[in-house]
Amino acid sequence: MGDFNGDKIDDLAIGVSGEDVGSIKDAGAINILHGSRKRGLTHRNNQIWHQNSEGIKGTAEANDQFGSVLATGDFNGDGKDDLAIGVPNEDLGSIRDAGWVNVLYGSPKGLIENRDQVWHQNSRGIKGGAEKDDLFGAALAVGDFNGDGKDDLAIGVPGESIGSVQKAGAVNILYGSSKDGLTATNNHWITQNDLGLQDKSESLDLFGYSLSVGDFNKDGFADLAVGAFGETIAGKTMAGAVNIIFGSANGLNGGG
Repeated sequence: MGDFNGDKIDDLAIGVSGEDVGSIKDAGAINILHGSRKRGLTHRNNQIWHQNSEGIKGTAEANDQFGSVLATGDFNGDGKDDLAIGVPNEDLGSIRDAGWVNVLYGSPKGLIENRDQVWHQNSRGIKGGAEKDDLFGAALAVGDFNGDGKDDLAIGVPGESIGSVQKAGAVNILYGSSKDGLTATNNHWITQNDLGLQDKSESLDLFGYSLSVGDFNKDGFADLAVGAFGETIAGKTMAGAVNIIFGSANGLNGGG
């Protein structure tokens, strides 16, 4: 949910991750319903996007499940909300299920395709490298982690291997800006091995499997809760854990 056209009325983004695009099974799509003062949500000016839509980066492929993960925020501070779309099952060339994130920006006409961004672990300036089953974009969360008035995007990469540690997991942070919206400048890469985080990266921790945002210490900076679904606690496998990473003027206090 977000105000994609800036009319002060919320609009609704609906993920249809099992949508077939032509004969392409489970390629996925998103449907946008705009709010109105008289009728609330309405099909007027309804928008439908998939990876074969004109202007949308990428190509619809079987089982991509485009639209399975959604998050909204104002990444460029223009007063209109933007939409991040996680596609964790996206193949990057021959790298199966590496994952990526599309970002559509708001305008007076709603979301527009000519400003579509794509982010993945082989994008310039993004830390880490795309690997099979990374699932980059499996979880998304939005908050202003550095307090500059522009929303930032946290991206879960639960399948990320850290060195030889398989599926330990990681979180990637893209910061918002007035000019370009989300940018790789000061890109943050956070794992459980980073200073200040409890425990260490272990096989099948799946750190980054779930994400949530709130200002947990009331300092005006958004903080990030990171679920490690597979964390082992005192010998109990798959017990799970949550790490809290606090925001600051320099962004989240963890990672590099």
